[in-house]
Amino acid sequence: MLGEYTAWNEEASRTGAERLGRLMRMTPIEFCTSVKEKVARNMALHLLSYILTAVPCESIEKILDGDYPAKFKLQVPVVLLGGPVRAHRKELEELIDADILVPEHAEVGNAVGALLGKGIKRAEILIRPESLMSPDRDFLVFAPGSRLKFETYSKALEKATEIGKKLVEDYMKECGLSGNQVEISSEKKTVSPDGWNHPPMETNLLVVGVGMRELHV
Repeated sequence: MLGEYTAWNEEASRTGAERLGRLMRMTPIEFCTSVKEKVARNMALHLLSYILTAVPCESIEKILDGDYPAKFKLQVPVVLLGGPVRAHRKELEELIDADILVPEHAEVGNAVGALLGKGIKRAEILIRPESLMSPDRDFLVFAPGSRLKFETYSKALEKATEIGKKLVEDYMKECGLSGNQVEISSEKKTVSPDGWNHPPMETNLLVVGVGMRELHV
């Protein structure tokens, strides 16, 4: 849509941007730009959280999202891997001061890494009540490739966790990893206004799988 990453179906991307932008009251260009900024922000947050192990994630978020005349500076290079990473380099450079590198074959870097040793898969799933007028019943689960509805929050959370783990396990199996070679963890973040005596207004579930292949030298 922005002309920075033109792989796959451009027409489908344009149609999706138009429809989703309409829901957000944005033009397609504004919507795509906003998505790019959010993706880069999440990339920076995960990177900094990994490096700054003793700093709470919430503190890093406040600095990234704040309007300060300062930003994080890294003393190690940052190598971007994965299909569309080239399109996010500029936005990432605005968030962190680092030597950001995009290898010639960055698009297949993750696949090579999985074949040689360590594979990482993240699955993000969103849970929201179907209607804020009835916040204690009927919850929607938004997962990659599916949208499901459950009568109670507990069932929605249970299914979301199950879906996340399956997505991770299926990915690892494709990489030839399974069983004790894979470690899966999950993190749940909820959003609710003050005085909200109902299940969370929004739940973001992150399921992460790390697979390590035994290397024989």
